[in-house]
Amino acid sequence: MRRHAAPKKPILKRPIFWLVLILILLVGGGTVVYKPITDLFSHPAVTKPKPIKLTASEKKVAKKYHLSPKATVQARTAKITAIGDSVMVDIAPEMKQVFPHVLVNGAVGRQFYDLPSIAQTLKAENKLADNVVVNLGTNGPPEKSDVSRFLKVVGQKRQVYWINTHVPTQKWEAQTNQLIASTAKAHRNVHVVNWYRFSQDEPEWFASDQVHLQTKGATAYVGLLARTMAN
Repeated sequence: MRRHAAPKKPILKRPIFWLVLILILLVGGGTVVYKPITDLFSHPAVTKPKPIKLTASEKKVAKKYHLSPKATVQARTAKITAIGDSVMVDIAPEMKQVFPHVLVNGAVGRQFYDLPSIAQTLKAENKLADNVVVNLGTNGPPEKSDVSRFLKVVGQKRQVYWINTHVPTQKWEAQTNQLIASTAKAHRNVHVVNWYRFSQDEPEWFASDQVHLQTKGATAYVGLLARTMAN
């Protein structure tokens, strides 16, 4: 006559289960003891981020400047002080369209040695925002001393977005871009906006001097800045 196997006990009624559980709790540390037993066998729920909804005007900006919804919203809310030369003057309308809270401080013929004093004046007037955009190099190369003085004024808490230079007719182009790159490597709050690389092989973006921007170039310039800041 065949013997029927005895029915298995539920896992919670088996002594070996409780022995293993006690060992886990002892080895895991005291903080685990206070968790419900069910937590040991459950998985935390994964919450998906809510999709970003853009307004009609934001959608137009995103399309025109090739921005993601995230980059568009961040640009709309960011407080920025933009310091630059004649290139910054030319792109002021595009800057204000993408960055509504930007303060544009540009001047024709501006040099790098003007930067520390401009930053100091803006700071004293409480106009130096948490994000500082710098566009200089059209009219001459920077000196390390000027860069150091500027960064001392800005401090370590503000983020600096340094747009490198596209001036192919001038010998200081490489020197300027190398110093911007090395400054970014040495300071965690300094970020390179690589306009030099992005604008290669795009002659239609520029005026006849190969420096100042046509409408397409201005759009590309500001779009690159917004995407870099979003990253």
